[in-house]
Amino acid sequence: MNDHVETLEPKIRALQAGLNKIALDKRTEQLLVIIHKPGWTTPQEIEFVHAALDSLAHQIEGVDRAHEALVTIADKIGS
Repeated sequence: MNDHVETLEPKIRALQAGLNKIALDKRTEQLLVIIHKPGWTTPQEIEFVHAALDSLAHQIEGVDRAHEALVTIADKIGS
């Protein structure tokens, strides 16, 4: 096996494992249960949670774009 394959393949598989972990994680369901509790939080804290959710959504979009760009570029390199 080529040296680059031996070093890149574990990283690619670790990336996939990390993406799968996020996708399959139960924290989203846990968060939905928490926010439905009566009197859960104050308006100021809700504002903070909105900001945190927006930040996570932007980070996920960035990861998706970066992953897509990586695959596109790698495909061009191999052509």
